[in-house]
Amino acid sequence: MTVFGFHASHEQIRPSALLEAVQLAEQVGFTAAMCSDHFSPWSERQGQSGFAWSWLGSALQATSLPVGV
Repeated sequence: MTVFGFHASHEQIRPSALLEAVQLAEQVGFTAAMCSDHFSPWSERQGQSGFAWSWLGSALQATSLPVGV
């Protein structure tokens, strides 16, 4: 079976927008999602890097996609 996954990049997008994107990904046919985990932004210009483990709970509640970190 082929799995088409969506990568929710916490380094570039705020957590609420990522949640919306994962919901849209499910609607258009993606079959899985994953996100990255960083404890803080890599640089001062990088203002996001949401906490992946709390976001994961929101994503699992909002979609039926399997989600990994």
